[in-house]
Parts: sequence; structure tokens; C-alpha cells
Amino acid sequence: MRPWLKVVLALSLALNLAVIGIGAGAAWRFHGGGHDKGGPPMLGRFIFKDVGRREIRRLVQDHGGASDSVRNRRRGEMEQIIVLMRADELDLAAVSVIVDTHIIETNGFMRAVADTWEQRLQGLSLKERRRIADRMQHQLDHRSRHSGDRTRDH
Repeated sequence: MRPWLKVVLALSLALNLAVIGIGAGAAWRFHGGGHDKGGPPMLGRFIFKDVGRREIRRLVQDHGGASDSVRNRRRGEMEQIIVLMRADELDLAAVSVIVDTHIIETNGFMRAVADTWEQRLQGLSLKERRRIADRMQHQLDHRSRHSGDRTRDH
């Protein structure tokens, strides 16, 4: 067999396996395998999406500096927790301080996002508010149809 034909057959096999893998992954995800989506959609997730990426980036900068510094702080928190967990003696007070600081900072950011969304709602007409409410209802209905038929025993 010619070398170039071997390469073509190998590429064809690789492509076929990739397509089969994608199909199997989609079937597993959407027909009961992983990603249990039980319960209604989260209001917070809707608010983040509705506020929009650009405004979220602005709020990140206003709340905690550049997104790189936020990432660095999050990484630092994780590294500190890892060090504490690997220590011979667990310093639960130090763990608690790091976790509490994270919660307070995250809560402050979430409050800023919610305030922004609430202010936006205040300036909308009834028609615009109803359009957002319709999107929320669609998400609620769509989500419950897909997750309602899956019941688990845990």
C-alpha cells in the first residue's frame, strides 16, 4: 500500500472516531447520563446573562480591580487552602478566615450585579419588562420539561 494512502486512511479513521465520540457524548449528556439538571434554573444565572458580559466586566473592575487581579486572588486563596489542608495539623481558624473573606467578597460582587439589574428593570417600560419575564418563563418551562422526567433516588 502506498504511504500517502495509509495517511489518508488513518485520518479517515481518526475523523470517524471523533464523530462517533461527539455523538456518544451528546447522547450521554442529553439522555440521562451526566449533567443532572434537576430543579429550576437559577435566578442569579439569568441575571448575569441579562446584565451582559460587558457590564459584568465593568462591575468586576469596579468591585475588585482588573479581572487578572481577581484571578490572582482566587488562585492565591486556593493555594493557601491547599497548604493548610496538607499541613500535619489543620488550622481550621485560618481556613475559616480565607473562606469567610471569599464569601464576603463574592457576596459583595453579587449584590453589585443584582443592584445593576434592578436599576435596569426600573428604567424599562412595561412591554420591555414583560419581554424579560417571557424569557424567564421560557427558560423555566424549557428547563422543567427536560429535567422533570429524570428522577433519582438520592
